[in-house]
Amino acid sequence: MLHHSKAITALILASALSSPAFAMEGHSAHDHSTHNHTMMSTVGKPSDASKATKTIKVDLLDSMKFEFHSKMNIKAGDIVRLVVTNKGVIDHEFSIGSEKEQKAHLEMMKQMPNMVHSDGSTITVKPNETKELTWKFTKRDTVMFACNIPEHFEAGMHHTIVIK
Repeated sequence: MLHHSKAITALILASALSSPAFAMEGHSAHDHSTHNHTMMSTVGKPSDASKATKTIKVDLLDSMKFEFHSKMNIKAGDIVRLVVTNKGVIDHEFSIGSEKEQKAHLEMMKQMPNMVHSDGSTITVKPNETKELTWKFTKRDTVMFACNIPEHFEAGMHHTIVIK
C-alpha cells in the first residue's frame, strides 16, 4: 500500500507543477513562441519606414558576422531603415538595443531558444529571407546590434556603434 500512495502523491505533484498556476513568476501562462510586444529601449524606438532618413543594408552570415553595406554614420534623431538579409543556411536574428538590453535578451533566448520575434527592435530572419526594421535613434549613446540565438552572440555575432 505504501508504494501505491507514493505513486499517487507523485502524480498529484507532477500534475500541479505542470499547471499554469506554476508558470514562471511574473509571466502569464501564454505561449512565448512569438514575441510581439513593442520593446521599450534606452537607445531609441521603432519608427515608420516612410519617415526614414537613411537606409542601410545588412547581411547576416553563418560565419556569425553582420556585414553592413554602408558606414554606420548615425546621429541622434536619425530614422534608419535597416534592410536585413540572411545570407546563410540557418536562422539568425537582428536586434537593436543597449548592451544591457542585449544581455537580458540573450538570457531570455537561452530559456526559449525557438522564440520568433516581431517586437519592433528584433526580427528573426530565415535563410535567404529579407526583412526590414526601421529605428529612430533618439540620443547619443552606444548601440549594440546582436543575434541572440543561443551560441550566435557568443560566437561573435554582435556589433557596437556610437550614435553621434
